[in-house]
Amino acid sequence: MATEMTPAEIGDFLDSQRTLVLVTLRPDGSPVAHPMWFTKLGDALYVDTKRSSLKNRNLSRDARVCAVAEAGESYFELRGVRVEGRCEEVKDPEEMARARAAQAEKEARIGSGLGEMPAWFSGSRDRRLERGERVLLRIPMQRVYSWDFSKLRRHYARGSQDRAAT
Repeated sequence: MATEMTPAEIGDFLDSQRTLVLVTLRPDGSPVAHPMWFTKLGDALYVDTKRSSLKNRNLSRDARVCAVAEAGESYFELRGVRVEGRCEEVKDPEEMARARAAQAEKEARIGSGLGEMPAWFSGSRDRRLERGERVLLRIPMQRVYSWDFSKLRRHYARGSQDRAAT
């Protein structure tokens, strides 16, 4: 496809984005979208949520998800990645540590997004993690779809030149 990103472009794009929309399924099968911060590590996306959250309850019943990260304001700026698969709770402490380290590196690079939060918030969140009130979820990048409409500029420019020549 003319707009498809390469694997390297997908990785770079995901590394530059803070938010994705995670779609889970309600008990009746209807979808519900959850905007979330995420981290890419290897061939998986990681999200952190409250254990009691609607998204985690939905996932404990049906692990199928669709996750979308997108950016762009004008047509030729539109870029995005959609990942479809089954979400899994991360229980391995080493994997959790790697994902949290990747998140910290990402926050150091693009900012935490928590600049307006009170100073006590970070410590409070860390304590909730330690008490098990939060869960780390892995979304393996099994089925990945991407688009980068900036790649169409040349196509449309070439078409304009062809029309002008006739």
